[in-house]
Amino acid sequence: MKRFRKLAATLLSTSVLLSMAAGCSKNNETSPRTKKTELTSNETSLTVTERNNGKTPIFELAAQHPGQTMSQEELNKAYSTFIFELMKHCSESADGKNVLISADSVLLALEMTAAGADGNTLDQMLQTMVPNADHASAFQFAVDRMHSLQNDSLQIANSIWINQADSHSVYEDYLNYVERHFDASISVIPFDDQAVNTINNWVADKTKERITKLLDQLDSDSLMVLINAMAFDGKWQQTYEDSKVREHDFRNGNGETTTTDFLFSTESMYLYNADATGFIKEYDDGKYAFMTILPNDENVDINTFVANMSADDYWEFWDSMETDCKVYTRMPEFESEYDIQLNEVLKTMGMEDAFNEANADFSNMSLDPVYISKVIHKTYINVNREGTEAAAATAVVMEKGEIAAPEISYNVYCDRPFAYAIVDMDTGLPVFLGTVETV
Repeated sequence: MKRFRKLAATLLSTSVLLSMAAGCSKNNETSPRTKKTELTSNETSLTVTERNNGKTPIFELAAQHPGQTMSQEELNKAYSTFIFELMKHCSESADGKNVLISADSVLLALEMTAAGADGNTLDQMLQTMVPNADHASAFQFAVDRMHSLQNDSLQIANSIWINQADSHSVYEDYLNYVERHFDASISVIPFDDQAVNTINNWVADKTKERITKLLDQLDSDSLMVLINAMAFDGKWQQTYEDSKVREHDFRNGNGETTTTDFLFSTESMYLYNADATGFIKEYDDGKYAFMTILPNDENVDINTFVANMSADDYWEFWDSMETDCKVYTRMPEFESEYDIQLNEVLKTMGMEDAFNEANADFSNMSLDPVYISKVIHKTYINVNREGTEAAAATAVVMEKGEIAAPEISYNVYCDRPFAYAIVDMDTGLPVFLGTVETV
């Protein structure tokens, strides 16, 4: 693992471009390259390292940026591939349980992490999340999406928690980048018995107490935890009156029947394709809506159905939308929680090196070698007569790797004239000293 490395040009040029983007208007700052800077956090002070490696200032690199190579529609389609591939792997391991992911929460947590990556690690991470996009466009996409998603209904928060014992190894320019563009709060705390509670309390606050235990434990040797938290609170544009809420039977996937409260309504947006039908019900903010996808095959396993749904299938379904029609609907009120560790899922999707202690390259994040030890994802949803409450949280735990000692080998072939000595090992002085000219 290289201990010092110049930040990737694409990432640095993106820093300037993102600073000019809407919703990211904080001033760009350039500072000396040889000092250590004290950043004040909520918990204590954080000493971070600033590299003295002669890297090109970001305002010079910006002019070299080739510009976005994909249209916004192409970027959206590329990202949707990540969404449905992620859902596919989660659904395949559902084992009869409800599945709920927020790919946006995973995206933001991993994009913050990728900002400290380089080489194949960076390539794999960004190509998994936004396939075929150049590095700068992939970072721009994540930041733009974060700001476009936020409104009164959906709140987003990011944070980085750094182990006090190793805060000196974290690069200042990396933290500045994540703080400036992902609005991440930076805190340094001892990774002791209280660290898990401190981080979980932050998550609980940002998810409105819907996710209260994201982390179960935290290794005292971990370097940092990067977290995204989301909280959605949407009220129906047209609420369900009491007369529209009544009991009805729901057939579970195992064939058993449950009687529960159902929501009945007439909507005006209908979707369909050869495999499914659905409807859309809007929330009162005008930005978000609830969409159902009901398989035509009544006996299909829903997790298998979703696992087989591609991004193209989804867009075909979406594009089928008919409006200004009458759609008579019913669905149950329901509440669901879900959690998964995404390590194996993300490896299967192409993000291999980031989890490999020997191959991970996060040399733009830390002086010391680090790798991702865990990606933890938890979600919550409650759909009821008033609207929908939902939350998601994703944690990326960075573990310190070992600095591999280089394998050293030499050859000493005394097949020509040489000198020799018999030495005193206490002093290093030769007791006998001679040469061999001939044998």
